[in-house]
Amino acid sequence: MEIYFQGILTIMSLVNPLICSQIFNGIEKGRSYRHKLKDLTETVLSIGAILAISAFLGSKLLNTLGISLDAFQAAGGIVLFWIGFNMLNQKSNQQPEEKEKSLMPLILFAASPGTITGVITLSIAETENNFPKVALISILIVLTLMWVIIALRSKGDSPNKKPSKGGQLATRFMGLIILSMGIQFILSGVSGFWMGVSI
Repeated sequence: MEIYFQGILTIMSLVNPLICSQIFNGIEKGRSYRHKLKDLTETVLSIGAILAISAFLGSKLLNTLGISLDAFQAAGGIVLFWIGFNMLNQKSNQQPEEKEKSLMPLILFAASPGTITGVITLSIAETENNFPKVALISILIVLTLMWVIIALRSKGDSPNKKPSKGGQLATRFMGLIILSMGIQFILSGVSGFWMGVSI
């Protein structure tokens, strides 16, 4: 049971549903609650598919391509840095058209190379009969909690409600955290890569 608890905490800390909620609400601003739930469900299923495939095939694919986990983590850091930078520089009066809205930043954050690295590590450490049971159950529980948290936090947002100063500040603060996480991933990946080369 302790193994599952550790797996859930690992995936939860990497996915971070609260930050995902902030990203989702920033992108879906102005849409109806029904539309948000539809987009949320599709997004969570996409994230789940990416992480599940990573649990089954991630390590094999990286080995086949000759990519180390450290290099993959550093690449993930660059992606997170880009997402955080865009959140920090988002204009307060920006109202994108429907067709311009994309949930790709949320997918890239929740299923970032950092998260995929964590899933692969769990799969390698705890695989029973070539079936990554711990990783898959952890992913299922965390993404279910993520769906519930985002759905509840999106409920009070009306389509005509203008962005508040507090909401804008929260978005920028989360952007700073994501940017910092990106830098940390880059540094950890580069450091781990060079340590492996020097040994």
